[in-house]
Amino acid sequence: MDPKSGKPLPLFNPLAIWTEIALKSGTAMLEAAQAAVTRPQATKVAVLPDAGAPPRKSAPTKLSKSARKARKNASSRARPRGR
Repeated sequence: MDPKSGKPLPLFNPLAIWTEIALKSGTAMLEAAQAAVTRPQATKVAVLPDAGAPPRKSAPTKLSKSARKARKNASSRARPRGR
């Protein structure tokens, strides 16, 4: 008790604050869902033109077996092998 006023000190309850926030957000979601049901509208979708799109990447070309072997041999010649 506060000796000057004679009233008990107020208690801080975080659970009450959390409960109030949860109820308010639930009410807001319910109201939004009800508004969406009562006023259905067609969904609008924006289409970006190709000019603003990033360029497409081309797939790497496949090398023939002989070209892969030549590349492997060339890379092994460039590095000396240590034994």
